[in-house]
Amino acid sequence: MKAHNIPTLKINENFKRLIPPLSSEELQQLEQNLVRDGCREPLCVWNDTLIDGHNRYEICTRLQIPFIIRRIHFESAEEATAWICANQLGRRNITDETRKYLIGKRFEMEKLIGAHNAFGINQHKKKKEVKPKMWVEPPFEKSSKSTSKRLGEEYRVSHATIDKYGAYSHALDSLVEIVPAFVQKILSGQIKISQTSIIDLAQFSPQMIQQLSKRISDEAVEFIGYASTRQAIPKRQESPKTPAPPVPTISVKDMPVYDPDAEISSLVLTIPSWISSIDRTRSSANLQGISSNARSKLDEELSRLKKTIDTMLFAIKEEM
Repeated sequence: MKAHNIPTLKINENFKRLIPPLSSEELQQLEQNLVRDGCREPLCVWNDTLIDGHNRYEICTRLQIPFIIRRIHFESAEEATAWICANQLGRRNITDETRKYLIGKRFEMEKLIGAHNAFGINQHKKKKEVKPKMWVEPPFEKSSKSTSKRLGEEYRVSHATIDKYGAYSHALDSLVEIVPAFVQKILSGQIKISQTSIIDLAQFSPQMIQQLSKRISDEAVEFIGYASTRQAIPKRQESPKTPAPPVPTISVKDMPVYDPDAEISSLVLTIPSWISSIDRTRSSANLQGISSNARSKLDEELSRLKKTIDTMLFAIKEEM
C-alpha cells in the first residue's frame, strides 16, 4: 500500500471545544464513508491550526487517507472563533443548548473585536500581500448593542436574547474549566438546566460547583429534566449554609422609607471610580514590562470582574 504524505496540523483545544462531538454511530459511519469515498471536503485551517474537520482529520491521519486543505485568513483568534461558531450554527444536528451557546460565544467574540477596533487595537493593517479571506467578514460594530441587534436579526431572536446567550456562553466557559464532562452533558441535551440556573451555578466556588454537578449527575437516568436540576442549584444570593440573621423588632413609625433604588444608586456612584482606575493604569503603566505573576493576577481579577458584570447585566435584562 502506497504511503501518503499526510500533513500535520495544529489542534487548538479551545477551537476543538466548539465542535459538537459525534456519537459513536456517527463516527463509525463517517469512517466508513472516508474509507470508501476518500476525503472529499477540504479541511479548513488558519495558520496551520485546524478550525473545521477535526473528526475527519483524526480518521484520515490514523488511516493514512489523503485530504486537501483550505486556508482561511483571520486577523485574530477572536475572528477565528466567531467563524467557527457561525460555521457550526449552519449545521442541522446540533442541540438547542449548543445553538444558544454558539450564538452567545459568537456574540462575545464579535463584541470583543468591535471593542478592540474602537480603541485602535487589532486594526486591519495594510500589507504588501494580503491573503484572500475565505469568508465574508461581518461589520464588527463598536457598540455591543449594535452587534446584538445584527445577530438577533440573523438568528431571528431579540437583541436582549442575544445578550442572554452571551452571558450563558460565558458561564459555560467558566464551568468547563471545572467540570468539563458535566458541561458536555448540558450541551448534548442529556441534562436540562435553564440559562438562569447555569448563571447561578457559575457563581459558586469550584468545590461547590463540583458538589452540585455531582449531585445532579448521580441521577441514575439517561435524561435529567429541568425539575431535578432546578431543585439542586440554589438561586443567586442564596446562602444555603448560613442561617438568616434575626430580624430586630422595630415599630412601624421608626422604619425608614423603603427605597428600591438605594443599592443600585450606591453601586452606580461607585462604578465610575473603577473605570477611572482602570483607564489610569492602562495609560500610565508599562504593561509590556510587568512580571508574569502580576500579569496573571491582573488577568484573573479582571476576568472575575467581567464575570460579575456579565451576571448583573443578565439579571437586569431578565427582569425587563
